[in-house]
Amino acid sequence: MSRGKDQRRLLPAYLATGSNSVHIPSTLDTLTALRATGVPLASYHTTVHQRVVELLQDGYLTVVEIAGYLGLPVSVGLVLAEQLVSDGQLKASVPIPDALAPSRAGRPSKEVMEEVLSGLRALLV
Repeated sequence: MSRGKDQRRLLPAYLATGSNSVHIPSTLDTLTALRATGVPLASYHTTVHQRVVELLQDGYLTVVEIAGYLGLPVSVGLVLAEQLVSDGQLKASVPIPDALAPSRAGRPSKEVMEEVLSGLRALLV
């Protein structure tokens, strides 16, 4: 019997992590970009861990995107990503907002410099 859109999961989503211990808060952000490293999964990894690595074989996805593809809460996606990053199967990259990205000349953008100038002026007052 398949689960329809109006039916609840039979098992709680957090069981996808395969962990029954208390988890330390994640150092990853929901917009952290992840990619597979090619390190094989260990025997204790769940099928959901395997699915995460399969999703990332072709490139980068964020934690939010992975949770969406798997139909899991973002908090569970964070736990899965944290486990796989710490075990070496995934590599995490912190996204850089466009305003903080250096220009072609290797200098900060005009918007960042204006914000810095505005902050310095506020300190003088």
